[in-house]
Amino acid sequence: MSERTQAAVPPASAEMAARLTANHAGRLTSAQRRLALIAGLGALVVFLCPLAMLAQMGALLLWGDAPVSTLAGVLFTIVGALFVVLFAGLVGVNALTFLPEAFMRQPVRCARGPLQVRVTEGHRPELPFSYIVGDYSFAPYVAPGDVPLRVGAPYVVYYAARSRLLLSLAALDAPDGAQWEPAEEAGEPGET
Repeated sequence: MSERTQAAVPPASAEMAARLTANHAGRLTSAQRRLALIAGLGALVVFLCPLAMLAQMGALLLWGDAPVSTLAGVLFTIVGALFVVLFAGLVGVNALTFLPEAFMRQPVRCARGPLQVRVTEGHRPELPFSYIVGDYSFAPYVAPGDVPLRVGAPYVVYYAARSRLLLSLAALDAPDGAQWEPAEEAGEPGET
């Protein structure tokens, strides 16, 4: 790579370098860990509402003060139970994804390769395209603003192991790019 090409690519910003340092070592930064905890615990707190509704329904049925069963009441109860099960599944997936990630031994994975852009098929204004580096893809609204993204240029991406959230990103052809390279053939950050 020529010096002119390397000089055109800026090194990682101070904030990104701090995230890259932790992620390269296979760890989450305190802010990234806090985000995983907030998302996981927040999901559990949100689940308290339908859980309270189920407890009230159960108490009503157990103490015999339930109103006379009607077809409308039975249908309402079935629809309510299905809603609670669906809601529990959605919230449970978030809790089971984010909480273990905050405490896992190796919460960071990485991908390395040239940046590619994949245009979404059909009309999808919420996600017109996605970026791809190696086997990891992320949406354009997730991309950090302080890293210029150039199609075909080599990048390394560190992402959360379970939730696959983008943690940090570095251009490998930047002046400081070599220090963010993952261990050879290991696929895991921090293994040297």
